[in-house]
Amino acid sequence: MRIHIRTFFFILIMSAAPSLSWSQLLDSASLPQQKSFHSLKEAAQNPSQVYRLDLQKQKLTVFPPEIFSFPNLQELKLSKNKITLIPPEIGQLKYLQILDLSGNKITAIPSEMGALVNLRRLNLSSNELDKVPAEIGQLTELRMLDLSKNNLHALPSSIGNLTRLKNLILNTNRIDSLPSSVGNLRSLYYLDLWGNNVTFFPDEITSLKHSLKYLDMRVIALRREYQEAIQQQLPYTEIYFSTGCNCH
Repeated sequence: MRIHIRTFFFILIMSAAPSLSWSQLLDSASLPQQKSFHSLKEAAQNPSQVYRLDLQKQKLTVFPPEIFSFPNLQELKLSKNKITLIPPEIGQLKYLQILDLSGNKITAIPSEMGALVNLRRLNLSSNELDKVPAEIGQLTELRMLDLSKNNLHALPSSIGNLTRLKNLILNTNRIDSLPSSVGNLRSLYYLDLWGNNVTFFPDEITSLKHSLKYLDMRVIALRREYQEAIQQQLPYTEIYFSTGCNCH
């Protein structure tokens, strides 16, 4: 009887072990060591073992639905394709840590992306975005957010929820101001506003004066007094300005 009980528990543990390993969130050292799949056909042969998928430069026009059959996917690269739409099913990829959709033709970020609570790096640069949904503020594990080279005019106040964010890249948009909640980004190390229309910062930006090391404000027409005011708000930050102008 004792042997049968031991056998039962052994079988129970062994049957449970794969599901435990499959649902494991890999750390930043372990994830790069996993195989990176470069074709859906190869990845489909063993879906539960697909942690990294790289489909860059494959002339894709739609987000491949096969991706949602990889329950443990943690790194997804779809840059330099011709994708126009991120499907709402993106929220199913609960373990995703790295998502690169740069260099496509995407016009909107679905609210369902807010469900990717383990996301650490998000690259949506070089698309056709004109708005960032409030749900971006749910991605509280983000360390890097790249929204450069889009058509953005503003950021939602929920951006202030990204308190672990270190790099915020917003160059080549049409942003003319930042929300006061930017003062909550106290882990921010690098802020790139190159080529926008920002001429002043909210007073709350002073909360970043010890954390923010680099600020790029080149290719922005700023009078010298505006430049000086920003420098006073961030006295310990290395700020890159273009030559001051006599503009209004």
